[in-house]
Amino acid sequence: MVAHLRDCVIKTDYSGFFSVSFKPYRPPKRHPMGLAVRLSETKNSAVDSQQKVDSPTPDIQEVEPTELSPVCTGHKVEVTQLPPADSNQGLVAQELEQDTPTPKAVRRPRGSTGLTKYAKRLLVGAVNLLETDYGKHNLVFHTATLPSDKPEIKLEALRKSKQILKYWRQVLSRLLSKFGLSGDDIVIVLELQKRGAIHFHTVFVNPRKQGQYVLSLKQLDNAWRQALTAILPVLKQVDFSKSCRTEPVRKSAGRYLAKYLSKGTTIKNIEFSITWYSVGDSIKQRLKDKADTFYLQVHKNFNFERLAEALVSDKLAWCIEFWKYNGEIRSLFGYFDHCDWNFMLILRDLIKRVNQWSKWSPASL
Repeated sequence: MVAHLRDCVIKTDYSGFFSVSFKPYRPPKRHPMGLAVRLSETKNSAVDSQQKVDSPTPDIQEVEPTELSPVCTGHKVEVTQLPPADSNQGLVAQELEQDTPTPKAVRRPRGSTGLTKYAKRLLVGAVNLLETDYGKHNLVFHTATLPSDKPEIKLEALRKSKQILKYWRQVLSRLLSKFGLSGDDIVIVLELQKRGAIHFHTVFVNPRKQGQYVLSLKQLDNAWRQALTAILPVLKQVDFSKSCRTEPVRKSAGRYLAKYLSKGTTIKNIEFSITWYSVGDSIKQRLKDKADTFYLQVHKNFNFERLAEALVSDKLAWCIEFWKYNGEIRSLFGYFDHCDWNFMLILRDLIKRVNQWSKWSPASL
């Protein structure tokens, strides 16, 4: 690679997230003595070592041991060295170092800080994929509420969130398959509101026929009751008649779900892990297949700020942020309209235009 050029990586996914970053520089592997190891040298050393093994062992000359001279005993070489004056202190200090346990970093339980950035992009991308495949008029946004205000039941529901999400997915999948609908394309998100209410938001395929949903609200209520009471038997005597509601997706399923993902869910003094979402493996694989990666070579003084200005002025992207290392911008990332199939081509053209300007920037002179 030419010294004044850098490899640039462009990535986009179906959640509408994109990134433009310098490919990290990986120095060549180095020898423990500080010298770079080359393939030719390693081959020559291997040949020399093989010749040494095949050659006869030379005679060993006996040498009188001195303070730092090696003592030859057969084929082994041992180095004798006089102990220091304060050898006892050294041994005591060494034993104390071995006996003192190294403190381990305390890790917070998984999910205690809410949804990660990767999880949010995955969920938005999954819902965008469902909207593209089935159309937003065939999707519904179903909200199921935990029908209890007791703190101990809410805490137990959070503790068993993984089991609840898993079993709710299984019950809903069987019900959808029974009516000839897709039982794999289900996206579930757990939401913990500031007032303490726990909601389970689910996006799935439920079209209308003759003005009514294929799955009625009563059927969904019974399915939610079956799934929740199987994990929390204490709720079997609770009324589930007002715990669910279903509404159609009118504008955008991804943006509809995003407003619930943006709410803070950091929980303090928690001692167990929480699972916040559930996405099917088939959806994850389809999202991986739709992800796009492209490589370019740009000038080492490439101006990321100028690229961000061009994207914002042309209304191609929003929420653009930078990542810096040692005071230098190394990456740019933001969001775009996932329905714009030409975004990657437009972005590549913009990078080439900015790169032409970066070659003649004052910093490169």
